Amino acid sequence: QQSLRSKCVNDVSPTQKGYCYACKNYAINIPTFWSACQVQSSIAALRNDKEVLGQTAMCYPPVTTAAPPSDSNSTLYIVIGCVLGVVVIGAGLWFVCRSKAPKGDVYTSGHNTTNGSGNFNSMRNRSGEFTGNQTGNTRVANDIRFDAELSQYRIPQQDIQNISLLVKGGYGVVFHATFGKTDVAMKQLLPSKAKDPSSIQDFMNEIRLCARLEHPKIVKFVGISWSTLQDLAVLSEFMSNGDVTNLIRKERKRPEANRLLHWYPQGDFPATKTSISADVADALVYLHSFQPTVIHRDLKSKNVLLSESWEAKLSDFGISRVTSLEESMTSNIGTVAWIAPEVLTGGRYTEKADIYSFGVLMAELDTLAVPYAELLGKSKENGFSNARLAMMVSEGELQPSFTETMPEELLALARECLSFHDNDRPSAVQLSYRLHKLLSAHGHP
Repeated sequence: QQSLRSKCVNDVSPTQKGYCYACKNYAINIPTFWSACQVQSSIAALRNDKEVLGQTAMCYPPVTTAAPPSDSNSTLYIVIGCVLGVVVIGAGLWFVCRSKAPKGDVYTSGHNTTNGSGNFNSMRNRSGEFTGNQTGNTRVANDIRFDAELSQYRIPQQDIQNISLLVKGGYGVVFHATFGKTDVAMKQLLPSKAKDPSSIQDFMNEIRLCARLEHPKIVKFVGISWSTLQDLAVLSEFMSNGDVTNLIRKERKRPEANRLLHWYPQGDFPATKTSISADVADALVYLHSFQPTVIHRDLKSKNVLLSESWEAKLSDFGISRVTSLEESMTSNIGTVAWIAPEVLTGGRYTEKADIYSFGVLMAELDTLAVPYAELLGKSKENGFSNARLAMMVSEGELQPSFTETMPEELLALARECLSFHDNDRPSAVQLSYRLHKLLSAHGHP
């Protein structure tokens, strides 16, 4: 800096007029000041920098400036300037965000919800039951709202009518509604989950998979609807007879002589334990036929629904996924009692994990009880827990129990499904074939 200042003094005489190269060079190379000698002379005056002022004044006369304000006025001006600056910056950011917001993201229906129809956005009744919210236009990776293939399935909210709560769980909430003249089930995330990007992404993956699936033994995908990301909903076929868990619970309460559900036809009840098993096996044949394979990963009676004609269909693909040869999947999936040993150990597994869960489902149908209920019910006395259960199953020390009245051929099939080594379990195709053969042999339509 001193060398440049000297150059400015040495190269310029007080009488020189016009352009001052040395001073310009000085201004460029000293970033403390602005780029013109004339302006620098004004700054020097304010800072009382006599050395700089003397050198730059030889190039250009100083710019006349007003006297510095008093300390009190200066402080006031600084405060006002800061406030105005914040306001301007905030307005600018708002304008930029507004201009970049995706078009069509906000949809408001003119219908009310007091009569159970119209907009289900931000519905909440007096008991606190949730039906949606409007908390922003957040976007996530692979957002299905902007997926060209899925856009054809979008259903306007005003077309969804007669909404009523069916069930609320730890992950989502399901409503019964009508779309046109069709009964549908409408699923949304719980409010707490709707704020979590990871849960939203999982829900979108579930919807994307459901939209791909089309099979008579899988609950039919109808469409999707939303006004914001947080009230995203998936609509599916309504299954009027509920899930198999509910059927089992009702059967268990009946005296044994009055029970309707048996392995083979008895009386007029249209469904049997074998027909339900065969329907689920057919669904697994379809899922496992994909390349790469689709694994359900949460097969249990709760996720098997019954239509008006008592036809069983597989549902709830919330944790289902397409497999990858390079992928090692962990045991933090599904419900402990239905999980295969190889999954519990955290190793790599295949679609045969679903076959193991199918064997547990057959145990549910046979005993009309939750697997290992007799052990878990005594957990307080003997310290038996889910963790201990998982350890025993993973080591091959524990399997679901069956009744003595279960037909031998079906018991043998269930035992094969529960084989410790996945290679010893039958495929879904083999399951379906053997079950349908047994149905035909016993006169099931």
